[in-house]
Amino acid sequence: MDLFLSTFEHRIDKKGRLSVPAPFRSVLERRSDSLYLFRSLTEPCLEGCGPERIGQIVDAIDKMDSLSAEVATLQTMLSSAQEMKLDSEGRITLNADFIAFAQLDELALYAGIGRSFQIWLPNRYRTREADARARAKSKGLPSLRLGQTYTISSGNGNGDH
Repeated sequence: MDLFLSTFEHRIDKKGRLSVPAPFRSVLERRSDSLYLFRSLTEPCLEGCGPERIGQIVDAIDKMDSLSAEVATLQTMLSSAQEMKLDSEGRITLNADFIAFAQLDELALYAGIGRSFQIWLPNRYRTREADARARAKSKGLPSLRLGQTYTISSGNGNGDH
């Protein structure tokens, strides 16, 4: 299974173009997948994934009560989703709505979180990361149920960290 892992920082140019990290592009290319971005429901960031993940969300919604508040919440997330086209240099163009939502300026930080990734204002992400580490140190790690094994395929690890 190809996963989005690690963190990378890239500049956003004046036209809103942002390079997609090479390891993330490789995941999409190996799967021959499109890239989708949407506004996070819970964080001040953008979330990105391939169509398989979008399909999993849609499948989960289909199994829920179609009139429930939970479905309305998830549909709100999907309604902001946009398919992003990579240019010949591996960049996407963020629209003004996405830039404003995540409060991005000159730099964006990609955070790979497994089957998806997030795009953050770098300082905001670092604060969130420090808070999570402090929480783990003081309250312990969340309980994980590890069962299925995944093969992790990644780049050479020389990303812009």
